[in-house]
Amino acid sequence: MVNAMSNDGEWTVMRSLMLALSLAVLAFAPASAQVATPEATGGLPQEFHGKVQYFGNHSGEVVATVPGTPRRTDTKCPKREGGCPELIGGSFQAELEFDGDIVKGTYRGTGGMRPSTLIGRRNGANCRLFDTTDGSVWSGRCDREAFIGTVRSVPNAPEQIDLAFETVGVNTIDFLERDRTRQLIAAYDRFGGIAFGQDAGESRLDALLQLHGYFVQPGEAYRPGTLRNVERESEKKNSPIYTVYGEYTRVDGASAWARARFEYDRFVCLETSVEQGYCRPIDSVPPTPDTNDDIFDFGPSAGSNL
Repeated sequence: MVNAMSNDGEWTVMRSLMLALSLAVLAFAPASAQVATPEATGGLPQEFHGKVQYFGNHSGEVVATVPGTPRRTDTKCPKREGGCPELIGGSFQAELEFDGDIVKGTYRGTGGMRPSTLIGRRNGANCRLFDTTDGSVWSGRCDREAFIGTVRSVPNAPEQIDLAFETVGVNTIDFLERDRTRQLIAAYDRFGGIAFGQDAGESRLDALLQLHGYFVQPGEAYRPGTLRNVERESEKKNSPIYTVYGEYTRVDGASAWARARFEYDRFVCLETSVEQGYCRPIDSVPPTPDTNDDIFDFGPSAGSNL
């Protein structure tokens, strides 16, 4: 179902951004220490299809085990054979895309972190992801509120990484809701002129039912072309306050009825057997499309490892 945007949603984004900015200036414990992962309260539905963007910081240690491996910072290693621990840390941005339990991600950061991509699975609010370049394992919490955990290298990797990261979710995009809102806007373009015009007959009730289908479960929506037995009802003949009644078939095959209320030909609300006892107002103005889904612009990611 389509939900209208609200000030509460805008405040949630702002609150997350302020919390994320505060994380960026906090000092981290050594990466070798265990990250205390808070209990998840912002879990994603099991079948969630969408993405979450995160901002925070990272801190850790990298040891090059192969001589000649380029260092990540300006610090020098006095050993000719290499192997000096190198401390890294800074800000961190990530984007995880969820398709049920399948998770794909992109990340980047400062202070020695190199951009790359992730792939793996989640179990509830816990993710186990693998870097597509070096195979390092990212483990920890991943939901709409936070992406928190550790990174460990696989044995025999040219660089041994021991990293902790902590971020907050600053933007969540539900692909199904986004697509359904776009479909509703298209339906307004097609049916809005009739639904909120002056006609009081079958075509207007049909148009209203077409829009109404976006506010109920898909199976409960109106099946186009099935409207029948349409009649105008009023307490007094030629009264400017009247209803238009009709019967139709739902998408799931069930029979249904609808009654639209009008005052001086202005649409007031629509009651159906799907929402019996509730006369739903439908705004004559379509929802505004969100022209910028992303807070962070993750273009084609670099293939280098962390």
